[in-house]
Amino acid sequence: MSKKLIITILLAAILVPAGYFLFKWSRGSAAAWKYIPSNAVVVITSEHLQDSVYQATDAKLDLKRLPFLDIASDNLSLLNLLSPDVKKLNNFLKGKNISYSYHPRTNTEWAVVMYIPVDEEKDVKWLNSPQHSAIRVLHHTFQDNRITDINDTKSQPLFSYVIKDNFLILSYYGDLIEDVVRASSLSISRADLQSKFAKSDDSNYGTSIYLKNEAWKSVIPTTNHGSNFSEFAQAFPKYQDYHAETKDTDNKLQLVSNGTDSPGYYITNWVKDNSGLPFKGHKHISQQTSYFYRFAVKEKADFQKQFLKWHKKQKSEAWQKLVYHVGKESTLLLENLGSELILCQLEENNSISDGKILLAEFSNYDKLRPVLKKLAQLSTPESNVSTDQFQGYDIYSVAIPELPSGIYGPMFSGFPRTYVTYIAPYLVMSNNSQVLQNYVVDYENQLTWKQSPEYDSVLTSTKSDAQLSLVVNLRKAQSRGEGLSAKSYTDLSAKIESVILQCRYDGSDAYPEITLNPKKRQTANKVLNRTFLNIDIEWPVLYDTELTALQNPIDGTSEVLLTDQENNLLRVNNLKTGKTETITKLNGPIVTSAYKVDFLNIGRQQRIFATSSSVYAIDEDDSTHVITSFSKGIPSASAITALYMIDGGEDGSNRFIVSDEMGELYVWESVMKNIRKLNVANRFDNIQSPVISLNQIGNRNYIVTQKNGKIFLLKSNGVVREGFPVDILARTESPFTWTQNPATGQSELVGVSVYGELIRISMDGKIKSQTQLLRPEPASQFKTVFDRNSLDWILVRTSANKAAFLTKDGNELFEIKNLLPNSIIQYHFFGVDNRFITIRSGNYTTIFDMTGKRLGDKPIPSELKVQLTYLPSYSKLLIFSRSEKKVQVWSIKLR
Repeated sequence: MSKKLIITILLAAILVPAGYFLFKWSRGSAAAWKYIPSNAVVVITSEHLQDSVYQATDAKLDLKRLPFLDIASDNLSLLNLLSPDVKKLNNFLKGKNISYSYHPRTNTEWAVVMYIPVDEEKDVKWLNSPQHSAIRVLHHTFQDNRITDINDTKSQPLFSYVIKDNFLILSYYGDLIEDVVRASSLSISRADLQSKFAKSDDSNYGTSIYLKNEAWKSVIPTTNHGSNFSEFAQAFPKYQDYHAETKDTDNKLQLVSNGTDSPGYYITNWVKDNSGLPFKGHKHISQQTSYFYRFAVKEKADFQKQFLKWHKKQKSEAWQKLVYHVGKESTLLLENLGSELILCQLEENNSISDGKILLAEFSNYDKLRPVLKKLAQLSTPESNVSTDQFQGYDIYSVAIPELPSGIYGPMFSGFPRTYVTYIAPYLVMSNNSQVLQNYVVDYENQLTWKQSPEYDSVLTSTKSDAQLSLVVNLRKAQSRGEGLSAKSYTDLSAKIESVILQCRYDGSDAYPEITLNPKKRQTANKVLNRTFLNIDIEWPVLYDTELTALQNPIDGTSEVLLTDQENNLLRVNNLKTGKTETITKLNGPIVTSAYKVDFLNIGRQQRIFATSSSVYAIDEDDSTHVITSFSKGIPSASAITALYMIDGGEDGSNRFIVSDEMGELYVWESVMKNIRKLNVANRFDNIQSPVISLNQIGNRNYIVTQKNGKIFLLKSNGVVREGFPVDILARTESPFTWTQNPATGQSELVGVSVYGELIRISMDGKIKSQTQLLRPEPASQFKTVFDRNSLDWILVRTSANKAAFLTKDGNELFEIKNLLPNSIIQYHFFGVDNRFITIRSGNYTTIFDMTGKRLGDKPIPSELKVQLTYLPSYSKLLIFSRSEKKVQVWSIKLR
């Protein structure tokens, strides 16, 4: 081979790749940047939004209905007014990479401009003179450009467009078309999306999204979660690019970034020079979590150095108060911090609308314990409410507003008062004592992400090197319709289990990423939302007062308890065969509601119920199936009539209130303790059930409501608290409960009179507010309906043949008409994303979700109130009913 040929080959080897990369770079983004006005907050380029089908993952997620993309897709419908020939329009759009720019019109609404390539002269011809019977075509000139204005037949403007440099540029708003003409004539450098992304290569992606960080506020619900999300969003770059991955990765849809400049956010500075850390703490995350924020890096020493450097410069009132109380010992909270911070925002219920749990990796807790005790005692003005114990865990109440913000910065706001405990390796903080106790119960009962097939492996991959992560449970985040003020994305929430937003930092560069995880199980249409009869259990005589169906909260398995004429307690837990097995012998039939809960605090559930003379706790060893029966009688000759489960037990997760036929109340706090009388000094008249617990640090309270409108708040020893009873001067058909005031973090009593006056009462017995709810008919009556575990409640307005269901503030959710007299309404709560209403009208029961949609394709025959259990791993609802001398088990697959 000649020397000249060798040189030629070497030059080719060098120049060809260089030429390829030069060509690739010179192509830049496919977006029509030259024409896009500088005030654009979002720019999208896609060759698929005009397609009839644009789906991803096995769940067949419609990408055209995703945030941002949905607006672009909807705007394409404007083209239908240019020609009645659908085939012609489809051919015009086919395979084209169309750009869309979004421009602010109001605080949360945008106008859209579309940029569609025009390839052929014949297209220009018909676009200059469109023919459609529904429009009138006008023209005007702006800076020597001919702009076409499309009006309807009544001369009302519809949209405008201009054909410029082989682009059809179209928008609802004519002034934006003029902005486009101006932008294309300017050749000055701009500090906008174009300057950041015009040269980026997106040729390998079918869809790309470029946006300013501020754009997210239009698609994120402005609820109590909003302030924390706003802070979290500041850790993402000001300008962001997302590109849909062309390959299917583990059935997930991923939107990746090519990288932009890191923001100057304070947490970014803690972590940007430190690699991220895969997540291992699933057993610490409650299944009630709706939003999960995580900040974590590998090198603890480097993180500690950056954190202390930042904190030294910070000044906050909360930190100054902390130092005032404990002096130099305050540094223990800083110097023992690990390199992982987690903020969990929990699902809402009608008592707690903004529950938060903060987990801070922490070492040397034993040294911190006396400091926390001192801080709690010195910062809390009330006596005996600074420290407590719950299931063996210390709980400290620190009355310093926004204490976590004072330690970790504004990302961790929303703590009017902070309740602290330690569950290794995390220092656990909450903004509500009840929320913290619920968290401990979930942790102890393993109701956590570790047992959830959808979340047990989230963020665990070695590729999860992002320092910042946000996991959103869409069903929980979008399930409370009364709390949303932004758009609801039904296709997204129906098919996607979680959305993961991550941001990886590599020095001065930031790489955001969005992952959509579809639900793991998809249900065939022939099964979805159909009612199936699983089994008939022949049972000619039902001796119990009501049907008893129980569920294991950990694995979701259900069972039916029955008593026979000899008072044997029988169980049916095989819902395929219906075979009964004897558990033990009772001293009578079951006369109260039954519960399944870890009353013994031993890691498994017991069955709790009452006969007319005794309360029972039935335990079964999981391995040997040995049955142990505990029973207690009440210190009264009167028969037991009701049993209510309440939380806040010292040894176990719950306690029980017992009521007898004389209206007296008794408390069962532990299997080893006798049942004691609660109302020592007071006699109650016509108590509205259930009795509600209100737990505070150092005191466990009981809310007792009489039908005549007198509201009592009892201390744990039965003494009525000062300021009570409160007389609302009106009759009530339901008990008062409690709710957290999100502004102050304090508990308040809340309830409704029979005529619809919604009343809030402070803890010192003062009526804070009285609001008359809408009462459309003179016969309308109001009441609060609780689920059987008293975990949640809903307001109901009833009349002769109608029932309306209201939010906790009295806003109507939906109304059901044509009910028969004496219909029975029940509320069933299995988490905020699984709440149901059942209405027994006549001898049939119908089930509804919280939007008023009927579940199942047929009503359930029922001579008694039905019982519901929910199997989360299969998204299946089980309905237990009594009909024609049979106990029947029905099922409905919901997702």
